Amino acid sequence: MKKLLLAMGLAAFSTAASAAMVDFNTADADGNGAVTMEEAKAALPEVSPDAVAAADSNGDGVLTVAEYEALASQ
Repeated sequence: MKKLLLAMGLAAFSTAASAAMVDFNTADADGNGAVTMEEAKAALPEVSPDAVAAADSNGDGVLTVAEYEALASQ
């Protein structure tokens, strides 16, 4: 019974976290197809600036869909 309750609690928590995630198109406030560091921080205020910079894997100063989604799912 305890395992069932724990599993249900974890499932509810993960669903709530996913629902709270701002999607890429919403985060891309100017609609240019990339999320700037400023847009990422506005969409994900709990994420550190270092994490945002580290998510920019190609170092071009903006986040692609894949880079943003990887950051948002942390």
